[in-house]
Amino acid sequence: MKPTCIKYTNTYREKIKNQLSLLIILFLALPFLMVSCDIAEDIDSITIADEYEPNNQLSDAYAIALDTKYNAKISEVTDDDWYKITPAHGSNTYDKVQISVTNVSAELIMHLELYGADGKSHATHGATTKGQSLIYTVATPGVVFYIRLSGWDGYVNDHSSIGSYSFTVSNMDANDEYAPNHTIETAKSLEFGNSYNGVLVSKYENDYYKFTNPTRGAWNSYTFTLTNVSDDLIARMRLYGADKAVLHTTGAGAAGADLSYTFVSKEDVFYLQVLGWDGYVNDHHSSGSYTLTPVNNGNDDNEPDDTFEDAREIASYPVVGMKGTILTDAVGDNGGDFEFFKVSIANNKNVSWSVTPEASNTRLHFDVYEPNREHKGSANGPGGQTITGSMNNKTGADSYFYIKLGAYVGNNGNYTISFTETDAT
Repeated sequence: MKPTCIKYTNTYREKIKNQLSLLIILFLALPFLMVSCDIAEDIDSITIADEYEPNNQLSDAYAIALDTKYNAKISEVTDDDWYKITPAHGSNTYDKVQISVTNVSAELIMHLELYGADGKSHATHGATTKGQSLIYTVATPGVVFYIRLSGWDGYVNDHSSIGSYSFTVSNMDANDEYAPNHTIETAKSLEFGNSYNGVLVSKYENDYYKFTNPTRGAWNSYTFTLTNVSDDLIARMRLYGADKAVLHTTGAGAAGADLSYTFVSKEDVFYLQVLGWDGYVNDHHSSGSYTLTPVNNGNDDNEPDDTFEDAREIASYPVVGMKGTILTDAVGDNGGDFEFFKVSIANNKNVSWSVTPEASNTRLHFDVYEPNREHKGSANGPGGQTITGSMNNKTGADSYFYIKLGAYVGNNGNYTISFTETDAT
């Protein structure tokens, strides 16, 4: 049998030749293609890592936006990633922000450090294991601050691990609606009779409120109450006059305790400071939320009657059981809540009066003055006792005199006063 011969045409022969050539080319190029792929992956990683570079020191910090996610990388153990954050509020206002570091690569132990605008470190926080996410919530001052991210060993040594991560700084909107009100100059004006929900975002923060006397120039009693105090806050209140000098300070004795204080003043404008303390001596040792309720307790209906010029006129008799209130101790010329009366007295008449305190521990006193304001006499009574006085007029003409009534106030300064007229003796 003759062998069968396969006849190759030129076309077929060329096709086989081309295919073999292609295979040889692919075989020879394969190592280069693999290297190219590795390089491409490295280039992609470097692009992610270096997108915010150079940011290896505070002066080169990359400015980030709040509530925005960033992907980055600690590319070598000596690497630091610095970020610059501008808070939502301005100066003197603290913001609570949450710093979240997620998608941490398997070899990276993340370390975080918070810096102020002055370059001083204020707080540090770090993961303890490789690949661990990091969440840190902090109250930051209302100025630019910085965050440094690096890799560490989970114990002491920084710059000990590398890898990629995702990074977000979120504003937690922890401030109340009255911010910024953290200096006496930026105090928030409030109305009496309403309740206001406030918060001290940081222990270093102060909340200031401004109040206006509803009866200008007159004494009034006010009560300020803090309720719904958070468990971490030991509340303290401090009152300032119109000249911004301290008038009184009071504070709760325990965290979460309510606080109430009654304040007597004739200031036309005054200020209330709310802050956290340690319950002993030191301010700025606690923070948290509270509800403030300011109440105007008022005075009697005769105010203002604290000067000769504003004296209540007694022109006819008898006067029986006229009521009044002395809100604060009034001794001598100490500026307390005095009650002035301008008492008419006809010629050849005698006017007598008696004053009785409501509380058993309130001691009354009065001074008597001529029309020219020359002092004529005085009287003092024991606690809870009535004091009396009288004046004769034999001048040949109708006249008047002044009574200046004060008190060493006990449980309250309520009193009644009565006047009678008789013939002079």
